[in-house]
Amino acid sequence: MPDLTNEDVRALARAVSLALAEPELSQVTHSLNAMLDSMAAIDAPGMSLEEYVAVAQPADLED
Repeated sequence: MPDLTNEDVRALARAVSLALAEPELSQVTHSLNAMLDSMAAIDAPGMSLEEYVAVAQPADLED
């Protein structure tokens, strides 16, 4: 996956009503790309074979 650009990160931030300006924009872009690279390197055995399902409990079972 190619690295996100400052404009990519600015658009993501804008989507959640967050305004980023320099120098924070460049810092966030650098950090986000580093995190994505690290996460991509994780290759746990069988991880890609699992299918996860969200489980929601009925409100009357909640504490």
